[in-house]
Amino acid sequence: MKALYLSLAILTAAGAAGAQEFSLVMVTAADLRSLTDRSLPAPSSPSADLSALAPAEAGAYLADAETPAGVSEKAAESGPALGGDGVLKLRHQWTGETLEVRYRGADGRYIPEAFAKVKHLMRCRLTGREADVPAGLLEILDALQDRFGGRTVTVICGYRSPELNGALASASDGVAKASLHLRGLAADIRIEGVRTSALRDAAKALKAGGVGYYPSDGFVHVDAGRVRYW
Repeated sequence: MKALYLSLAILTAAGAAGAQEFSLVMVTAADLRSLTDRSLPAPSSPSADLSALAPAEAGAYLADAETPAGVSEKAAESGPALGGDGVLKLRHQWTGETLEVRYRGADGRYIPEAFAKVKHLMRCRLTGREADVPAGLLEILDALQDRFGGRTVTVICGYRSPELNGALASASDGVAKASLHLRGLAADIRIEGVRTSALRDAAKALKAGGVGYYPSDGFVHVDAGRVRYW
């Protein structure tokens, strides 16, 4: 069978006014196949495999059976001061990163640079992506910190990307598919030397958002959603 030939016309400009020259290049079907068979690099996408996390970390995330909540980002961003001094001392459970930062000035104004630092510390552990953290959540963490003598708040889980939350939801029916962790509005925390039950009671007393109690896992979920307890 004769090979299939295709003629491709390539237009090239030539010399004087309006003059045009056409040249023909012969390409075989085999040539076209060789071009289409070349594999292009697949676009990179964040992994949704929980095996990338340590078993203890994945287990802590799976334990958080958050109840549904409704809240607007606008409301969460402008959370009221709850008695904290405007300074946060945070430590991330899994990275070991620490942060001490003033996020609210003496004049009551929030400091954007401080929010950026908190946002980075609370980034998704699976993908490394970050999400804005609202003032409402920082005020809750600050108030709890000051309630217990300014002790450092340990963050077990902050922002969760859709990939991480989806992987968790696939592994456990108890994980909220619309978790406020997805919007940067929640944090799972503990404070060294403070009983989990005492931390829960202090968080509930604020009446500032959701509070989840996980005594066997040793942490409390707090968020800037509507007031609710589980």
